[in-house]
Amino acid sequence: MIDSDFSGLFAKSGALPADAPEPGYFPDLQLDQLVDAVVAGRERHNLRPAFRVRLEDPAGIERRQAVFADLAGEPLRAFCDGLARYERQIEAATRVRHPRQAQRWRLNALASYADVIDAAAAVLDDAPLSSAGLREWREWLHRYRADPSFAEMAAGARALVAELEGLQYTLSISGDSIVASPFAEQEDLNAGTLATFERFDTGQVTPHEFDLRGGAEMNDLHAAILDLVVKLFPEVFDRVAAFVDRYADVRHPVIAVVERELQFASAWLDFTAPVRQAGLPFCTPEIRPRGLDVTATYDVLLANALIADGRRPVTNDVTLGGDESLLVITGPNQGGKTTFARTVGQLYHLAALGVPVPGRSVALHAPDAILTHFDRGDRAGDLQSRLEEEATRMAAMLPAVSDRSVVILNEMFSSTTFVDARTMSTDVLRAVLDAGAVGVCVTFIDELSNLDPRVVSLVAGAFKVTRGRADGAAHALALATKYGLTQDQLRARIEAHA
Repeated sequence: MIDSDFSGLFAKSGALPADAPEPGYFPDLQLDQLVDAVVAGRERHNLRPAFRVRLEDPAGIERRQAVFADLAGEPLRAFCDGLARYERQIEAATRVRHPRQAQRWRLNALASYADVIDAAAAVLDDAPLSSAGLREWREWLHRYRADPSFAEMAAGARALVAELEGLQYTLSISGDSIVASPFAEQEDLNAGTLATFERFDTGQVTPHEFDLRGGAEMNDLHAAILDLVVKLFPEVFDRVAAFVDRYADVRHPVIAVVERELQFASAWLDFTAPVRQAGLPFCTPEIRPRGLDVTATYDVLLANALIADGRRPVTNDVTLGGDESLLVITGPNQGGKTTFARTVGQLYHLAALGVPVPGRSVALHAPDAILTHFDRGDRAGDLQSRLEEEATRMAAMLPAVSDRSVVILNEMFSSTTFVDARTMSTDVLRAVLDAGAVGVCVTFIDELSNLDPRVVSLVAGAFKVTRGRADGAAHALALATKYGLTQDQLRARIEAHA
């Protein structure tokens, strides 16, 4: 067997990890929910770690992006489906009790594996490939198929399958007795039966894929008939047994690596397909040394849920140009501030995975860290006050901020007085600005939007975020809500005492 001289479609960008802890920013950005939704139904391939680890090297990200671009037309979906069929046949071989039946399932699996490899090579030969990963795999597949060990296995499996399918014999049934004997040009009742029903043929029908995991076991009658057939053709079945024993473990390690990479790509493309079909844009992000320039972006997890309910998300644009590095977002509750901040954080993570991202155009840098601080609210049983816990978390986060970091802050220090919150929030934003990081801050404190020339003031309303000056209404509404003085709250009080 040829050496593993090709280590995967993404290898030079970093192989997909088999184990990785969930990043701390995942819950704040709802990336934990997004990954759960993306990998649902593909648990066998252990894809969660692959969606947790970002790449920091722009060249590695671009290598993955090129593979995704080549896979946009799903040219290799049959490859994954074929390997799944191979796995089901191997599984069926382990489940059945009759050794000859198990050998047949294993032989079928070997023939399926050979067909999958040949079909993948043919698809890649016909596809206009631009990605280095798929071109290199195509070259590897040609070497693999030409290797004597694979070629002999493929030819042998197909020959034995054809030989078994060509066996002819006669079954004579008399009462409870069944006798198998060599075929001696007797009338083929099967052919006669098929000819009888030909007039009911309606043309092409949808093929049915049988679930081999259940119902693969023969009943006693079938097993007894198989034993009779084996006695008629012992040499054929002995060659089948020797052959499947010789090729007990046939799948090359490279194939397993590529299958997981393709499952990673297919999981993302399948999850985002309904969003794309609804007309929302996806793009290949441009990886820049610095800056942020995004048009028509949105929260892809929210979009998927809205589209399933017959609705569409609002899209937003955002740009950090020149020396700008910090977005400060103000606006009323339920106006989309937190959703927008979360979307920006998601974009940085998704872009660093090398996958297509939500937006008409996206240009950003590959961060060395994504750091988040979201208000977690009061929690029963905490030994520290809410403010103390928040300050402790912030103090632990800030030393990790660098000029390549992305910092997402959502309503800092909302549990304390306005003056204290403004003072502490100002100190935090100064630290982020001095570190040179890209930041997004959701706040009710309007003064923070005028903190520094590097700060961009954004105003949110009805989930649309635009550049503009904070007008104080958001903070006033927040105070009124806190003390139960909004129009709706006052009306509810009056009606309750009427």
